[in-house]
Amino acid sequence: MLIFLQEFALQIFLWLLQLVDGIMSIFSAISGVATVNVNGEQVNLIENLMGNPTVETIFWCIFILAVGLTCIFTIAALIRNMINSQRTVVTIVGKFFLALLGTMAILAVVVLGILIANAVLQLIARIFQVHNTVELSNTLFDACVGEWLNGYSVAELDVTSLSVRDIFGDYNTAVFGIWPTSWTNNGMVNPDSFMYMPALISSIAVSIALIVAVINLAKRIYEILILYIIMPVSMSTLPLDDGARVKIWRETFISKIMTAYGAVISVNMFILLMPIINKMHLSGASGFCNAIFLIFMIIGGAMLIPASMSLFARLFGQGDDNHAGGGFLHSAFYGGRIASALTIGAATKMIAGGYKVITHGKARRQNNKGGGDDSGKYSEEKGGGDSGTEGGTSDEGGSE
Repeated sequence: MLIFLQEFALQIFLWLLQLVDGIMSIFSAISGVATVNVNGEQVNLIENLMGNPTVETIFWCIFILAVGLTCIFTIAALIRNMINSQRTVVTIVGKFFLALLGTMAILAVVVLGILIANAVLQLIARIFQVHNTVELSNTLFDACVGEWLNGYSVAELDVTSLSVRDIFGDYNTAVFGIWPTSWTNNGMVNPDSFMYMPALISSIAVSIALIVAVINLAKRIYEILILYIIMPVSMSTLPLDDGARVKIWRETFISKIMTAYGAVISVNMFILLMPIINKMHLSGASGFCNAIFLIFMIIGGAMLIPASMSLFARLFGQGDDNHAGGGFLHSAFYGGRIASALTIGAATKMIAGGYKVITHGKARRQNNKGGGDDSGKYSEEKGGGDSGTEGGTSDEGGSE
């Protein structure tokens, strides 16, 4: 039975590693490190969406609307200046032309900035991969392998393409060759030293962290497109508020650009440090304690992936509000705990209700079986009472 459980746990772990590799491919494309295929051409996702004819048409329509809004805000600023007399008319009119010309200048800066940001992001990803060409799935697998056998190592394997039998090898059998008794250790790793609990917990934690990061990066793409489209509107308020809305737009746009840097750097740092952490052990501690230590280090590194997005957003712009700092993980944790409590409570109520039904049914059956005897006894008692009463009456008559 233990061998079956070991094989089942390893199979679940391999499926989770395949999920991790799939999410990593999506992560690379959405963050801008890798390209996507559009009509047979490999392009960057954000650059392709911003250069889409539909998006460009919407932008110029918003630009024409912003010109009209600039005129309205300029008139409103002149009327307010007539009351307050805080600025000159020349200053307000100058802000009007600055808003129109500044929109075209910022448009060029935005397009050029996105091109440069994507190029630098790809360069950073390549820098981290100079001495680290191992996939994240292989890194997680190597961290949970207790002992390699027969000269194998993670550097020459693609774990997600292997089966359970390839990794653990064969086992000795008994009872007509069906029931497994022990491993033959002719596979790649030692099944008895494999850390099953850290493998399952760490792979689940990394999967959740990557899913949160990918969702936030996908949201970032839409936010960058929206900021790109509404940029003329933010510039149109320049004559009225002296650039307060433009400042907010600039800080928000920079924070959304830098979010991808935090995600890419944190993922590569996690992959780079995992082999080093795998070699660390607590002196004098048991194997179970070292396994818990490894779980904590892997989960902490996994939580760094979404948390770094919020960190970079705060360092280079406004604080990000996309729960990248782990709010989603906390919500999922507490939501899962509440769901578990509700499930356990419902199951307890069902068991208690079933127990009451069974107990009540047994009591009714016992009452039905003993119902005739009780009625006879009741009749006898009732008859005895009546006879006693009659006897008492006769005695009284005799005494009289």
